[in-house]
Amino acid sequence: MPSLKRTNGSEPFHRQSRAVEVDERHRLDDVLSLLFPSTVRVQHSHPIFGHMHSLRLLTLSNGAHLLLKGSPSSRTALLRRERSFLETEAQFLSLLAQSANPCIPRLYHYDPHGRLWGSAYLIRQYMKGKSLSEMEGELTSQQRDGIDRHLGFLVSAIGQNAAPGFGSLQQVAFGAGRPSWREAFCALFEGILRDAEDMFIHLPYSEIRHELSRLAPALEDVSLPRLVVVDFGRPCHVLVNEESGQLSGIVDFSSAVWGDVLMAEIFANASPAVLQGAGMAVSRTREENIRLVLYACYRLVSQITVQYYRNRDETTEFDARRRLTTTIAEMMRLKLA
Repeated sequence: MPSLKRTNGSEPFHRQSRAVEVDERHRLDDVLSLLFPSTVRVQHSHPIFGHMHSLRLLTLSNGAHLLLKGSPSSRTALLRRERSFLETEAQFLSLLAQSANPCIPRLYHYDPHGRLWGSAYLIRQYMKGKSLSEMEGELTSQQRDGIDRHLGFLVSAIGQNAAPGFGSLQQVAFGAGRPSWREAFCALFEGILRDAEDMFIHLPYSEIRHELSRLAPALEDVSLPRLVVVDFGRPCHVLVNEESGQLSGIVDFSSAVWGDVLMAEIFANASPAVLQGAGMAVSRTREENIRLVLYACYRLVSQITVQYYRNRDETTEFDARRRLTTTIAEMMRLKLA
């Protein structure tokens, strides 16, 4: 009697998985052929999870480490401003290419059509280091001050880049920038409010819109459109060398706009070291204080809204709502000169 061969139900799955892996490796090699000699191949491709965009750490046969950042999944709900994040980051890195700053990654390639990869993607230098959010408790006060000074210097250096109009990098590149920061910021704020309304999020919309309109004249003081990364200084985007405790890199420039340097998140509660590094005075004018409160309100509305577009964190949302209530009350007390 012939023996019965035992079948393994997982074999077809493994074969399919292997085929997908081989296909991906071939596509990666095709992409790399645009950048390196044909002898350079992908040795390892390691997915990095937990991000809105798809991320892959690529180790090449020549020893180089690159990061491939692709479009979010088509199933991912996006805020209005997030729809152009990948393009914004590519444009930002192109603008900063001449600075050759070791803390800003080099852009190798950007393809908005994704001809070889299947969707839009960029390839940039992989930045080594541990995030500031992970390292915070291990740093001495001197190390933290050093990082803050360096961050202040960087945000100021980035702001030395100026443009003929305000607004998104895409708008300005196409000659469609706004003539005033007041107009550009109000449009940006209205976008996040509409994102919140789309999800039926409970917020004091009328109060926010009223105070924004009332205090908006303070934005007129910003007359020169400067390059600013709105999320700049966020601890998860700041990389630190574990051995030296010094700044080793910055990642994620997708929130960049042409606007007011003070909108960078690092100025929300800037330490003296940040201000020293940026070459700014500790004291603020009335208009600067008003602008900082408007930017704080924008960030808090964004923090609340994004919870309904991602995996909701009720603790984060509750904290943001509490701070938003305080910020709106502060806005109501502010008076223009």
